[in-house]
Amino acid sequence: MSGETALSGETAMNSRLFLVMLLLGFNCSALAVEWDELDPRQQAVLGPYKQAWSGFSEEKRQHYANGARRWAEMNRDGRAQMQRRFQRWQALPEPRRRSLVQQFEAFRQLSPEDQQRLRRKQREFQGLPRDEQQRLRRRYENERGRAEKGAFEKFKTRKQRPFHPRGEKRPSRPRPPRGG
Repeated sequence: MSGETALSGETAMNSRLFLVMLLLGFNCSALAVEWDELDPRQQAVLGPYKQAWSGFSEEKRQHYANGARRWAEMNRDGRAQMQRRFQRWQALPEPRRRSLVQQFEAFRQLSPEDQQRLRRKQREFQGLPRDEQQRLRRRYENERGRAEKGAFEKFKTRKQRPFHPRGEKRPSRPRPPRGG
């Protein structure tokens, strides 16, 4: 067996397609890529989408074409590494995956300067010894927990109004008698 992970037919195709999406660049041109404009390697990777290709948005076609090009240019080790990453991704619980996608989207909304700053901080963090990383993670979790607890305590002590489902009348308050 080769160095690539052996996957069943459908799983392998889904893996390739997901990996193509992971490799997508975010610098898309405004022109849509037609199926016939894809090179044979891109068409091989994106084959399952041939019939649906013309229905994709311009941006989606450009993303898929870029990802397929990058996948086709990867060597065997690069592809194997991407497959391992995909398997780790699949093993994550669904709520964790959703959270990571939301974090990624929030990151993309940041200015380029803020993105660079966060990348630099991440590299600095990864350069720390494991015990220091763990200490900082515990500190972060404690601070986050205190902030969440403080918000909860503030909510608990707030005067609560009774809940009245939509459509039901709220009880009327007695009004002081009018002078007269």
